Amino acid sequence: MSFRCAIKAVSLGAVVFGLFAGCGGSTEDRPAKWSFISTAIIEPSCATASCHSDVAQKAGVNLYNKDVGFDSLVKRLFVVPSNPDSSELMFLLHAQGARRMPPDFPLPEEDVQLIGQWIKNGATNN
Repeated sequence: MSFRCAIKAVSLGAVVFGLFAGCGGSTEDRPAKWSFISTAIIEPSCATASCHSDVAQKAGVNLYNKDVGFDSLVKRLFVVPSNPDSSELMFLLHAQGARRMPPDFPLPEEDVQLIGQWIKNGATNN
């Protein structure tokens, strides 16, 4: 490889790295809104075939879509709007008590904090 080709390859690599360095790395721009939390966090992590899906509905909780999931959590009092410290959902996500949800793996702390912020903001179906 010639010196010129090597410089071009390094330059191209730097440009590509610069484009992707910020992608997926920051969680600060994620909205504390149920529409985002449901589709990006809850449905892929909790609405699985053996847990809180439309079919399984463990503990009577169905999280397979935004509206049904909201009703399952807020209307059944797993979430106390504006009070994450009193919300059973937060206890389960932090494994405080007898069990942790999801049971196979903890959610990333950034996801748990975003859910807590949504609850603190009033836990609306937005």
